[in-house]
Amino acid sequence: MKPFFLTSTAIALLASALPAIAETTENAPVTEVIVRGASSNLAAGAPAPDQKVPFSTSSVDIETVDIQGGLTLNDALRNVPGAQPDFSFTGVHSPVFMLRGAIADSGTGNSRVMRDGVRLSNYGYASAFVERLDVVRGAGALTAVRTEPGGSVNVVTKTPQPRTFASAYAQVGSHNQGEAYLDGNLVLSAQNELATRLILTRSTSSEWRDAKDKLNGLKWSISKSHADLYRVLFDFEATDQTYEPDFGVPGINGRPAKVPLTLQLGEPFAPSTLNNRIYTLQGDLRLSKNWQVSTRLLHADGHQTSIRNSVFSAVAGQPGVYTRATAYEPYGKRDTDSAQLSLTGTETFGGVAHNLFLGLDYQTEELALLSLRVPAANSPNINIFAPVFGLVTAPSGTLTATSTRMDVTTKSLTLQDRIDLGRLGLVLGLQYVDQDFLYGTTGVLPVQEDRVNPKLGVTYEVSSNHAVFGSYSEGMAPNQATSKLNQSLPSRISKQWEAGWKGRFLDGRFTGSAAAYQLDQSNLLADDPSTAYAFDKTLAGEGRSRGIELAANGEISNSLRLDLAYGLTEAKYTRNSELAGKSVANTARHTLSVFVTHDWNAFAYTGLGLYGQSKRFADSQNTIELPAYARVDLTQGFRMEMAGNPVRLQVNIRNLLDKDYYVASHLHVSRYILPAEGRSVSLSLKLDF
Repeated sequence: MKPFFLTSTAIALLASALPAIAETTENAPVTEVIVRGASSNLAAGAPAPDQKVPFSTSSVDIETVDIQGGLTLNDALRNVPGAQPDFSFTGVHSPVFMLRGAIADSGTGNSRVMRDGVRLSNYGYASAFVERLDVVRGAGALTAVRTEPGGSVNVVTKTPQPRTFASAYAQVGSHNQGEAYLDGNLVLSAQNELATRLILTRSTSSEWRDAKDKLNGLKWSISKSHADLYRVLFDFEATDQTYEPDFGVPGINGRPAKVPLTLQLGEPFAPSTLNNRIYTLQGDLRLSKNWQVSTRLLHADGHQTSIRNSVFSAVAGQPGVYTRATAYEPYGKRDTDSAQLSLTGTETFGGVAHNLFLGLDYQTEELALLSLRVPAANSPNINIFAPVFGLVTAPSGTLTATSTRMDVTTKSLTLQDRIDLGRLGLVLGLQYVDQDFLYGTTGVLPVQEDRVNPKLGVTYEVSSNHAVFGSYSEGMAPNQATSKLNQSLPSRISKQWEAGWKGRFLDGRFTGSAAAYQLDQSNLLADDPSTAYAFDKTLAGEGRSRGIELAANGEISNSLRLDLAYGLTEAKYTRNSELAGKSVANTARHTLSVFVTHDWNAFAYTGLGLYGQSKRFADSQNTIELPAYARVDLTQGFRMEMAGNPVRLQVNIRNLLDKDYYVASHLHVSRYILPAEGRSVSLSLKLDF
């Protein structure tokens, strides 16, 4: 923990100096600078109150996650109905997830999230950079290029604000877990409405399973605006992640192997790395009272090395003995370029108000990946019940190399009209997508697709605080796989019907929602039975998710806050050459998250949370079952002042009752089941200047 104490001290010193720096920048009194943050509007196109949006949406602010003691993306997603953790090869800081039991696998790019409206792969999540999460639950219900089958998660990052301030945060926890950041916002010129913001962060995940994961990050942005006429924002974000993949434990006889949950079977000969650089230029211009044009240009480049050592297959006749394998990718480079242009406005025709949206999106993503084949002799067998460590060695000499490419170019045109007819509202939308996609080894053939995805919805305001809605939407997402003929495969298609209710209580301080949906998918991947090669795939599958989702969030009273998310999800393969009738792996029928925060007075507050999942299968063949669990979390915090500046001291106990459970598994195989951490304690201190 010593590096964290040093980092925290440095951050506190820098933070205390920032106000003095601001005073020397401009002697005149600081007045308000109009700096507008990025707006997602993924579901509605043009800005709209949530009750006029006929789709299920969730918004999770980072303050709520912080009170709950969360640091990762999956920690934040506990507040979203129907969201469940998935299995990641890229460490704790680059997690994956499932929404609405969408049929997900390692070939769908389900590790992708949206950052400020642009979809990125293997995004290194740093909570210090995040303002909130905007989540659209369901296929096709957004305006950006690509739509993940179960919905999309948009990470809205922090931007310059109209006042000078600084925040310093430091956390230390069990098993060398820690987090520290400095967030400084500076008004450079009040008269010219110019402001800048710099955030530095360092994060280390818990090493309770002896798998290290560290992320260092920097985010700098500068914004110039003029009243309500225009705003220009430049943003740069850099993250460097060093990690050791954790493959968990294998499943045996229908259950996870009975070994200590702390047992780490992977022995990579070196750590993996994932370094991302993101450059964004964004502009908003008001053309008239009712019309605005916005544009966003983004370039992201990522470099990665991946060294994954894990158990591979059980040795016949030797209970508990497994072969092991090392996957070695010494070089990977990913470049993403995105250009977005949108026009939003309101016009009235024949006494009817039309809220119009037109969006043009262009995005390219190129991946070049080099893989080297490591001889089996470098990874000797291991007995998981009596393991002997230290036998895995780094490869030497000349290794067989394989190159993998991914090139995807997506162009889309989105048209949408939200029509106000008194209490009745209509949303009519079309998205035309033209996509060229290539994924595979040398000589792979591309696939070209074009498709029109409709989006139709209706809302009805039962009263000023309650509305019901219904909608239909479609979407598509690339299949990252090839056939035995080395042909890239067409995208999976998703179609969803949904109906629900949204309500506001206590003058809007408390909100609730309920939704029922059916999500159908086609063009799902299946193994090709005509070839023995495991990576040869065909399109021979369909899936269906049905469910009910409930959410309640906000202040019940001046001292009591409730955040509740419940999902009932039934996800099955309906047609598949291998899996017809089987349940989707890693998807629990019931998920529940409840977190209640009580302010005892202006000084002290307490939070109590319950998070649980019912039993679910660990693999697509439904051979291994993960038991149900319920985890209890506790927060105790204190608000104080130091020299007139707010200070918050907080203790979080995660898994208070020290419950043994499993957090995620790999979709295709039963040998990767990830245990969850037992009871852990963290102490955090936040200072605002």
